[in-house]
Amino acid sequence: MNVARPNKRFWIASAALFLLAAIAFMPLRWVLGVALPEKSSISASGADGTIWSGRVFDVKMGNIQAGTFNMGFKPFGLLLGRKGFWFEQPSTSGIAGFRGTVFRGISGSSAQDLNGDLPVADIVPGIASGKLKLENVSVAWAGGKCRDASGNVRLEPQGALFNSLGLGAGLIGRIRCENGTLLLPLASESAMEKLEFRISADGRYKATAFFQQPDEQMAPLLSLAGFAPVAGGFRKVGKGRFW
Repeated sequence: MNVARPNKRFWIASAALFLLAAIAFMPLRWVLGVALPEKSSISASGADGTIWSGRVFDVKMGNIQAGTFNMGFKPFGLLLGRKGFWFEQPSTSGIAGFRGTVFRGISGSSAQDLNGDLPVADIVPGIASGKLKLENVSVAWAGGKCRDASGNVRLEPQGALFNSLGLGAGLIGRIRCENGTLLLPLASESAMEKLEFRISADGRYKATAFFQQPDEQMAPLLSLAGFAPVAGGFRKVGKGRFW
């Protein structure tokens, strides 16, 4: 009895099916190391699930304790020569959550449709606690420079010092690119309190907080918070890295 040997098409189809299965069930944790920039300041305690839908635990971006995220691969980005991931942190009591999409390719990287809250402890000079609220924020980097940026940002500082300054409405601003860096120029309603973030393509940032001519009762409190007297008010500068 003659048994037909598998032909070339059979082996090609089998190899294709095997490859598709391997991709479909590829663990998310295998991919994250490749997707992150070299010497990244982003870390996590672990990950589970597949490349398409999984969870990343205890994400840390520099000094930001971001928490746990749902995350998955966006295959359509490959058509444009870039790899992309969607991520989402579900809303919980008192926290709006955080979501968006990130892409990285040969020509550069981008973050799109960022929405939600991030804690600001240890990243904003003089502000020990609070929230940074992002609304429809998108940023594109190419050639090591900020090429395009849009969206609104609101800083909501917390604590007795900022309540006394009347910053209940927070500091708000619209992001933009300036001299190759991402600029977040935030100001209070009176424009007497300002915070300026400048972020470079490698994730390094410089934040400068300036409070214009506070009254005599507030000056000692600002000094205790680490602000230094300068012409026209008090200032404090901080540096760090997000990714």
